[in-house]
Amino acid sequence: MKYLLVKAWMGFGDRLQSLKMCVKYAQEHNRAILVDWSDSIFSHSGESFYTYFDLKMPTFKLPLDPFLTVYPEYWKGKLDTTLTYETICPEIDIGYLTKDYVEDIVVYCCVGNRLIYPESRYFTKVFRVIHPDIVNTVRMRQAQYQLHKKIGVHLRGTDRTTQINKLDRFRGIRVRMTNLGSLAGQQFIAITDDEDFSRMWKKNFPFPLLTEIIPGGSVGNHQISPNTLQISKHKLNIDMLTDFFTLASCKDILSTCNDSRFAQEARSLHVGITEIL
Repeated sequence: MKYLLVKAWMGFGDRLQSLKMCVKYAQEHNRAILVDWSDSIFSHSGESFYTYFDLKMPTFKLPLDPFLTVYPEYWKGKLDTTLTYETICPEIDIGYLTKDYVEDIVVYCCVGNRLIYPESRYFTKVFRVIHPDIVNTVRMRQAQYQLHKKIGVHLRGTDRTTQINKLDRFRGIRVRMTNLGSLAGQQFIAITDDEDFSRMWKKNFPFPLLTEIIPGGSVGNHQISPNTLQISKHKLNIDMLTDFFTLASCKDILSTCNDSRFAQEARSLHVGITEIL
């Protein structure tokens, strides 16, 4: 048996894109896969990938046989080391997962480029949400709001916008909603990470804003320090993931941020949302 260890960094959209590449690689090269999301961006008190998700694929546990070969060599003897700012260096970035490595263990870190696939069926067949709070709330929203008929609006603010351009971005969303039929009966729902966008939405539209927790501030949820959180990172993760799969349940998605990986990945997983949940 050969192994693929996946260490993550950055926001949920980035790590999900990287994970999809790793799943594809593990399937094509017959490697067992283990996902390590113990980094400080995602985990403040023991949360992990497996707190919320599972993969219906061969996996493994650490430690492994110390005599197995490892690539990159940097990780030899420290496979269980958590990815941090200090460990991010050129030696750990192996780029795109395309090569059929001879080493027993390959360690991929979500710190660089990743392959983007045009369809996600291979991923939705194995990726599962297992945390009941996420599953139950999203299913409730699916039924209550008929999400399969709705267009989801992702109001991404904080670190991806400024006070100056929030009004411009909101006006842009209003125009796009009008073009998609907001005045002719098309229904929408919104999620956001930004207090200003939350107020704008509630003031201007009758459509529901479903996000329950908006921490405030000018940084993305994934950049919030544990010292500044008034709630647990676990609760923030639950809320963020619930919003993500709420968007994925909608028939289409608009975003104030055109390059939002969060919105892009939610849209790509719509095809398998029933399986995922």
